[in-house]
Amino acid sequence: MPKTLAVVSLKGGVGKTTTCTNLAAYVAAMGVPTLLVDLDVQNGVRFGVGLDGYRGVTLEDILLGRHHPAEALVMTNRAELAVVLSGHFTSDQSLSAYEQAFEQDVTWLARCLPHIELPDFSPQLILLDTPAGLGAITTSALVAADGLIVPIQCEPLSLRTLPPMLRRVLEIKARYNPKLSVEGILLTMYDERQAASADVVRQVRESFPNGLVFDTVIPRHEELSVSFAVGTPAVTLKARASGAQAYIQLGREVIMRLPEEVSYPVPG
Repeated sequence: MPKTLAVVSLKGGVGKTTTCTNLAAYVAAMGVPTLLVDLDVQNGVRFGVGLDGYRGVTLEDILLGRHHPAEALVMTNRAELAVVLSGHFTSDQSLSAYEQAFEQDVTWLARCLPHIELPDFSPQLILLDTPAGLGAITTSALVAADGLIVPIQCEPLSLRTLPPMLRRVLEIKARYNPKLSVEGILLTMYDERQAASADVVRQVRESFPNGLVFDTVIPRHEELSVSFAVGTPAVTLKARASGAQAYIQLGREVIMRLPEEVSYPVPG
């Protein structure tokens, strides 16, 4: 069985899609078959992996019963990395239908994910990119996931998003998904020039036990934004840059937490 991780935050602009695309690209490059599913209507993954011209089957088509789940799986030009894109959303009506379908059944995604594979591609890690907030789409991701990665921007206001997020996890565990846990809190957009960034890192590490906060801290760095403009994750585009190096380190942490039955090379 693959391990499914949802990348979730109440706040937008904290690096969810950047985390998903770079983490997926690195883990896949290390030999772990990885599926990245974009649930967000903003279609950020489409641009992050260089598929902005894609016009094929999407999650929207599966959700509305137009195609079988496996038909939406798109192999990228990166070994062991496949994606499912959210939708084309050509009108307000199509966008509304997508969102309403999740509202009607938050368990649909959990039932769908096992069918998104091909004879020659069976993912061992599934990453779910979610919209900001705790609406029906994000709730569906939590119902389907084994764990969640919670990006926290290194600024004081971001700390306020943690308590409601953790309460929501407890609600989902009790009602739908007893296996759900927090894989890790990920500190993002760290700016060494700002004392507030260091304060947030300290507060998060003091407030949560060891193992609940990733060792890796993602810096605020230009190449993480530039990589979206060219459709190539930073870990591939500029592997030696500080932001890419941080995501490589995060990838190593995630790989080491994969179940024992998953076959992967131990990163050096």
